[in-house]
Amino acid sequence: MAKATTVKEALTKWEVVADTLEELWISYNLLEKLKGIQFMKKLRVLYMSNNLVKEWGEFVRLADLPCLADLVFVGNPLEEKHSAEGTWMDEASKRLPNLKKLDGTPVIKQEEDEGEDEN
Repeated sequence: MAKATTVKEALTKWEVVADTLEELWISYNLLEKLKGIQFMKKLRVLYMSNNLVKEWGEFVRLADLPCLADLVFVGNPLEEKHSAEGTWMDEASKRLPNLKKLDGTPVIKQEEDEGEDEN
């Protein structure tokens, strides 16, 4: 009888699909760590709501994904904490500057030098 593979076990082997995978939907899987995700260089869409990621150290692994444009992260302890403080969108988009949409909301970038030329 074949042993069933859990989602956590499968995610440790992400390298197998790293060259082709563009969308990954892994919500509700009790994931705390994102080890191995950095190999998915073509990943554009990542839906991983309602998992257990609670540290910026894990979140910033997503910065190694150059094509990531759409992320759903709502329901993770990290998001819940910073949403309650009102800092989630700013902090997350600062760490992932290529995002176009975060938790279903378009990411609006402020020009860094906006207002500096008004002297």
